[in-house]
Amino acid sequence: MIPKKGYFGRLPKRNCIFIFFLCFVVLVRFNTTIFLQINNNGFNHLHDVEVFRRVNFYHPLHLQPIDPRIHLKHAGFESIDVVHRKGYIHMGTWIHVIDSSLKSHSEPRILMIKRKEELVTCPGKWSLVGEHAYRDESPLDNVRRGLKEELGSSFLDYVDKYGSITKLMDLPVYFELDYGPSKVGRRIDKQVTHLWLVEAPIERNVSNDRVTFENIIEFDHEVADHAWKSTDEIENWIKVDKNAFCHDRILNLMMLGFRQLQSKRQSNTFGSIR
Repeated sequence: MIPKKGYFGRLPKRNCIFIFFLCFVVLVRFNTTIFLQINNNGFNHLHDVEVFRRVNFYHPLHLQPIDPRIHLKHAGFESIDVVHRKGYIHMGTWIHVIDSSLKSHSEPRILMIKRKEELVTCPGKWSLVGEHAYRDESPLDNVRRGLKEELGSSFLDYVDKYGSITKLMDLPVYFELDYGPSKVGRRIDKQVTHLWLVEAPIERNVSNDRVTFENIIEFDHEVADHAWKSTDEIENWIKVDKNAFCHDRILNLMMLGFRQLQSKRQSNTFGSIR
């Protein structure tokens, strides 16, 4: 008795080859998709950003102090690109780096950095050092990582030894800005922003060698230029060339930090939390 041929046995040979090839392509695409999902959600999950939702329809005003423990609830983790595309609430830090101690009699200068032209957000504009908070990262860990990545490990070591890292405000403030359409799509920033002060008294001598910022700072690749300016110099700069800065709302956040800095300098009654 001759056994009956199966389905593939009744098909022409070229059709069988095509079907096997199609199955192979589908299998490869499926495995690639699974690998990418594992890579994005597994190996790279530490670089995800924690996102939040508002509690009880609470909607803070721009630059209003906010207590995340009361007004926000955890809503998962996303990449920073997704966070900006969809306008999710997330955490971040805004760092005021000064070149002296507030206890000194000299007027402190603040570090300003210029972003490179090829960046998506605020290309070619001047700003302060800032950083988004990663998954499971405390505000202090966030500012320390920001200093290390933006200014280098040598600078962070110098601050740990001779300077201080201090909160400018007890609570973070709510920052919201719609950047509008761009080459990568619309981007909306809704960031609960912690304001920090970093004192780096560079006038100190170490091992009888004069220390300068040029030999302890290694700027991130996204930084095109930098400048050290007093608050008065920055305010005059804004009046003369406002377009050098990204947006009015960012300037408002910057000026809020400057007011807190001036208030701390006058009172000089705060302590380090290093």
